[in-house]
Amino acid sequence: MEFFLDTASIEDIKFYKPLGLVDGVTTNPALLSKEGGDPIAQIKKIAEIVKGPISVEVTYTEPREMVKHAIKLNKLAPNVVIKVPASIAGLTAAQELKKAGIRMNITLIFHPSQAVPFIQLEVDYVSLFVGRVEEFGLNNKEAIWQLRQSIDEMESPTKLLSASIRNPEYLLEAVIAGSDVLTVPPSCWQMVYKNPIFQLGERDFLKSWRTLPATARKEYESLD
Repeated sequence: MEFFLDTASIEDIKFYKPLGLVDGVTTNPALLSKEGGDPIAQIKKIAEIVKGPISVEVTYTEPREMVKHAIKLNKLAPNVVIKVPASIAGLTAAQELKKAGIRMNITLIFHPSQAVPFIQLEVDYVSLFVGRVEEFGLNNKEAIWQLRQSIDEMESPTKLLSASIRNPEYLLEAVIAGSDVLTVPPSCWQMVYKNPIFQLGERDFLKSWRTLPATARKEYESLD
């Protein structure tokens, strides 16, 4: 299982990479726009820091333009993977890109059925959006299991990428369901490790410990 960081921030990548949480990076137009400046230069910087897959998304909706844009973006770095939307137009473009040997990450999958033709095409990744759907009163956790089973039944090398992981519950469900990759934003990792119950427990333990006289704690805490 791999963890991709869902960001276009160099600062975030440099922080989480030493922790083993940046096997790759997933960007999108919205994330790149947050960083300002030249998005092409930003992608190149990311690709220099991270040796794993860097997902970069096309910004066209017509197949021919998608293909042209994908070919251009693919030249930015050897580890670039092209994000193509899970639509009819995206499928048409993906067929051409597959012939050209361009690696793909099919994005914006909200129901496993969207992924089926792409799985059959044996694209590199299919990205199921676990989050975001709750804004419409839906729950997509079961869809991770369904998509995992679909890939296995079709005996495809396509990897299941669970995306839009917005909280620790989604993260754990994606792990248990057998995702090949989790793409997690920094905000979710912050939620995991800034758990208020953990923070309260840590404070309570240390507070109790410090009720002992310093002389009693000295040998225990000595690093000599």
